[in-house]
Amino acid sequence: MLDLKPEVFREHFNSRHFVLHHELTGHPLFELPRLIELARDTAAKRPDDLYYDAGVTDLNERWGTSRCEFPVDETIRRIENAGAFIILKRAESDPAYAGLLQRCISDLLQISGRELERKMRRREVILFITSPRRITTYHIDSETNFLLQVHGEKDISIFSKFDREVLPEEEIERFWCEDNNAAIYKPELQHHADVVRLVPGNGVHIPVNAPHWVQNDNNISVSVSINYHSWDSEYAHLYCANYFLRRKLGLKPTPPARSPWLDFLKRPVGAALLKYKDRRHGPVRKR
Repeated sequence: MLDLKPEVFREHFNSRHFVLHHELTGHPLFELPRLIELARDTAAKRPDDLYYDAGVTDLNERWGTSRCEFPVDETIRRIENAGAFIILKRAESDPAYAGLLQRCISDLLQISGRELERKMRRREVILFITSPRRITTYHIDSETNFLLQVHGEKDISIFSKFDREVLPEEEIERFWCEDNNAAIYKPELQHHADVVRLVPGNGVHIPVNAPHWVQNDNNISVSVSINYHSWDSEYAHLYCANYFLRRKLGLKPTPPARSPWLDFLKRPVGAALLKYKDRRHGPVRKR
């Protein structure tokens, strides 16, 4: 399913984006009638795993502020003119998509080595169905992601997760501890992005917290995200501790990985804060 180059994977995985190829183009699971069936089932059985909106044109618009006029299955039927963006999460709840996920993960583990398997907390298939010329707003994600293009063409702008002019420490702290929409697009810094052309048969690896946004072409787009969350929560714990130090105590905390002994002291504090947040509001999830 996935064609990954070992040397590129070793150098860039979860640090910098890279392009890959796949064998999903033309697969019947991604034809619109099958997607309508999946969307209808998701809406009926797992409504929390469904997101869709219409008419969004602002890259900084918050998720969930625009709504579609029609039910999701009807929106897909009208996708050509709906101005819609549809996300079907946890598609692996359907056995057919679960089998595809397993095949893709097996390909990934052949390249990465089996030690990566121990870090995978939750594996997931997410489907994106997008109307012509529609944007996907600027954001960062909490999972390791392989975004595969199946139908249509589009451009994705991806920024470095280490570029603190684009993504300040404060935005990362808020993302992990307070607000999924914490990352703010700065149009004057668009030139910092690499623009990757996605066409059927290729895809891109997007590291955790790498900012990105998408401009669809004048075509219907179907994309597949093969992703996982990690058992290794140190990154989140340290940013939650820094959020507390900055917002509650008025300090200017040292970023993660700068001081091993400070990171050692912060880890249990951040873990307790994140556990408390998840208990009250639920974990940071893919939008």
